[in-house]
Amino acid sequence: MADALDEQTISLEGAQRVLAAALLLAEQMNVRVSVAVAGRAGDHKAFARMDGASMLSAETARRKVYTVAATGMSTQEFGSILKSEMGDEPELFHGMISIEGLIAFAGGVPIRLNGQRIGAVAVSGGTSAQDQEIAEAAARAITGTTAG
Repeated sequence: MADALDEQTISLEGAQRVLAAALLLAEQMNVRVSVAVAGRAGDHKAFARMDGASMLSAETARRKVYTVAATGMSTQEFGSILKSEMGDEPELFHGMISIEGLIAFAGGVPIRLNGQRIGAVAVSGGTSAQDQEIAEAAARAITGTTAG
């Protein structure tokens, strides 16, 4: 079996494991989603749009995974930081969300192996809470732990 890590980024096999875990959990939750998995630098490694998932969910998943790669943090955390700065620096919030491709709501998370960020997974198509739950469970698939 190939190593899940290839030059400090997730391997194709690892990305496929993450993708499969996300799709399985989404199916169990009866949610139709799109899932994007990227390497550490944001390079796309795996993608799927479930039957019945909207085209918009596909683009949103792609943008969420880009945001995680660009910021190094979950999209939920990124959004929380921006919102917390809204009172003191509203221009920061408006400036950051106007950057093409950045998403500031839940559903995109870093993938870590042995404490090191090696990629990102993003889910779109359910509620923000569902997207986040699926993404977090999928990110854990790289270590072999079960979702849920």
